[in-house]
Amino acid sequence: MTSPPYEPSWPPHWPFAVRPSLAAWAEPRFQDEILAGAALAVTALVLCLAAWRWRWLILGVIPLAYLSASRLDLLLVPATPTSFHTSPTGFSARSVADGKAAYAAHCQSCHGIDGRGDGPEAHKQPVPPADLTADHLWDHPIGDLFWWVSRGMTGVDGRPAMPGFAGKLSEAERWAVIDFLHANAAGAELARTGRWPHDFMAPDMTARCADGGRVSLSQWRGKAVHIIVEGVDGLAEGADLPTLLIGGQPRASACAVEEAEARQALAVTLNLTPDDIAGSQFLVSPEGWLLGHWYQGGAPPPDTLAFVAETLRSICLSSPQANRFRGHH
Repeated sequence: MTSPPYEPSWPPHWPFAVRPSLAAWAEPRFQDEILAGAALAVTALVLCLAAWRWRWLILGVIPLAYLSASRLDLLLVPATPTSFHTSPTGFSARSVADGKAAYAAHCQSCHGIDGRGDGPEAHKQPVPPADLTADHLWDHPIGDLFWWVSRGMTGVDGRPAMPGFAGKLSEAERWAVIDFLHANAAGAELARTGRWPHDFMAPDMTARCADGGRVSLSQWRGKAVHIIVEGVDGLAEGADLPTLLIGGQPRASACAVEEAEARQALAVTLNLTPDDIAGSQFLVSPEGWLLGHWYQGGAPPPDTLAFVAETLRSICLSSPQANRFRGHH
């Protein structure tokens, strides 16, 4: 089935086949070439400005311009019409759970239960399905992922590599699939390395507090947050951290998360099932990043959480110092 055209209203389509990217600059082997290209481009520009007086210099401009372009194209990467689109979901727990359901129905047969490209239909495909837990997933803007989920992909030889799902999934469902893919890839990396990817956001969720008010995790930006999944024998008191409780009732020391999907979404980020995370605890940074988690029986004492909270207040979380609190404990 051919996917219908996808025409987003805003932002408009990116009209070019390439887009600027500084990814190559991070590769030391390319830096000399990029600098050489920039130097040649400046030289060509100077010669062009001088050429009106010394026309013979034009003969030097052409090869210099060609050489500079051949090096500076390292700063360009392939683009899609939605390369610069952003997700409207807010990376919520409900969106991750919805994406998991859509993935199971439409993607799992080829990409596999865990997203590793080893589904039962994988061997029938003209192009092997991608491993959606590999590092390359983080290299693609979510706008590109959205375009490929919507319109499909072709292989380097031009053969169809993946069908598009714009005719089967709503726009919201396609964005939800991308949220699930990121959460699933984060869980896979945690299982492999003991660390989540850098700056990986905790799924957003809403909670009801003892005073009857409601709060979302994203509203607590600027504060470290403690998340506890039911199964813990008592809450960590005295940590001076806002606390969300999943699976319990609001109390003075914790607001109770309302979405049933929150437990499922957090389980995905741990590469576990919802039943397996009973008693788990999470630490979320003031920036909203998942910094660490503890299984039941391995949670830190309240004074440790208090120390972490105080340290988080005193350091810049984007600095290398923040990494000492990241990962799996």
